[in-house]
Amino acid sequence: MGHSIEYAELAAKTCFSFPEGASHPEEMVEQAKVLGYRALAVADLDGVYGVVRAHVKAKEVGLPFIVGAHIGKTLLLAEDREGYG
Repeated sequence: MGHSIEYAELAAKTCFSFPEGASHPEEMVEQAKVLGYRALAVADLDGVYGVVRAHVKAKEVGLPFIVGAHIGKTLLLAEDREGYG
């Protein structure tokens, strides 16, 4: 019966966006991998605070990772290195 739904979280906030996010970046990546997410985007409020820690863990567990940030009410996701810059 177990139907698999492909899912990629594109707006996760880490503990660096408290009180909107509470989990450590590494824990978020590990849980996303366990849940079978296709990818994970970390998008903290007004910066990329949890990105480095999440990216390192994502590489370790083999989960595609997207860099993001919530700037004001706008969600920004980097498509490549130039976009990250």
